[in-house]
Amino acid sequence: MESVQVKLFAVLRDRFGAESVVAELPPGGTTAGRLLEELSRCYPDQARHLAACRVAVNRRFAAANDPVGAADEVALIPPVSGG
Repeated sequence: MESVQVKLFAVLRDRFGAESVVAELPPGGTTAGRLLEELSRCYPDQARHLAACRVAVNRRFAAANDPVGAADEVALIPPVSGG
């Protein structure tokens, strides 16, 4: 099984107490939406916060059905507010 390092930013970094987490991928990779589902399953206490995040793959926001593989740079971007 492959894995991908998922970078965490802002409030997620604080909530997880880490700069990144490692997610296991099925052979051939997954999609951005399924990656979020898997992280929510692995971290159920963070599921509510993860649901509000955007996935970025290789420094571009990804749609739910965009592919994610082990060689990709993946980050979770929480919503931001301010003026």
